[in-house]
Amino acid sequence: MEKNPLVSIIIPSYNDEKYVVEAIKSALAQTYNNIEVVVVDDGSTDNTKEVLKQFAGDRRFKYIYQTNKWLPGARNTAVRNSQGKYIAFLDADDIFMPEKIAEHVAHFEANPDCDVSYSDEYHFKEMDTEHLFKLNLKYYSGPEVFPNLLRRYFIAPSTAVLRREVFDRFGYQDESKRLCEDLEYWLRLGYGGAHFCFLPKPLVKLRVRGDGIYGGMNRPQVKVASAKILDELNAKMTPADRKRYNMRSAIAKMKLKAAFTFLVKSDKVEAKKYLLEAIGAYPAGNIVGRITWLLIAIIPIGLTSKLLHNIYVAKKSNFLKPAAR
Repeated sequence: MEKNPLVSIIIPSYNDEKYVVEAIKSALAQTYNNIEVVVVDDGSTDNTKEVLKQFAGDRRFKYIYQTNKWLPGARNTAVRNSQGKYIAFLDADDIFMPEKIAEHVAHFEANPDCDVSYSDEYHFKEMDTEHLFKLNLKYYSGPEVFPNLLRRYFIAPSTAVLRREVFDRFGYQDESKRLCEDLEYWLRLGYGGAHFCFLPKPLVKLRVRGDGIYGGMNRPQVKVASAKILDELNAKMTPADRKRYNMRSAIAKMKLKAAFTFLVKSDKVEAKKYLLEAIGAYPAGNIVGRITWLLIAIIPIGLTSKLLHNIYVAKKSNFLKPAAR
């Protein structure tokens, strides 16, 4: 086994001058010393290039500028220009704990069948790095990862470190994806047989911008993109696998979530579309869906939006808890 292997920390950045310096400093401050930090400036129009000149003298630091290709394109460029045995994802607004890389290298060494090592995480609001909290999520390893990812997202990019061979076996991130590219990648790996290993230590701090934790209800396009990814995966599956993973249910639930978020945004047209698609996938679903929509339609949209907003916030709040330090 190679002793002290090189680890490449890749950071995609687009107009993140406000945050990226802190991310890079956390990468360079690792207790594990054999690292390189590859930053891909993905066509930023802010002052990113200037603020990163302070790292130019560090031999571990590499800066690459490219025209905008969005997150998957920036990550792919960084991977292709890296040399490490292991590839660590770090988004430009997140922060690594000092022992992050050392813990993952040890985790890989203890689990030679592991392709992706992902850790627990802290969260913090915008610029308040001192007050950390956690989401009360459940994490999985091995064959439990894929079926659970079909129903709930729990692997943030900055928590993950991958063996370089993963990109040779399963390809790079899909550059046609503008949203949920990480979900598509984890599902592709999971369905293809990649072995995920959960490292039960919070080793990264994820920044929550603005209404972040509650922002899902204001971004129905994320649910739509997730549903499309599940649809695409379903089309590639064998009939036996569709049944095994209950894909009809997984897709229907995601489309119901899309309908929910459109209703929160007071968009009845799109909400109706996704609700009928979700329920229509079942026997007699078209009839049930239209009856359900009729009941929803007679309620004033303002009242519906407010009610669903309050339900969402109450449910999401149950997942928050202060971080034990």
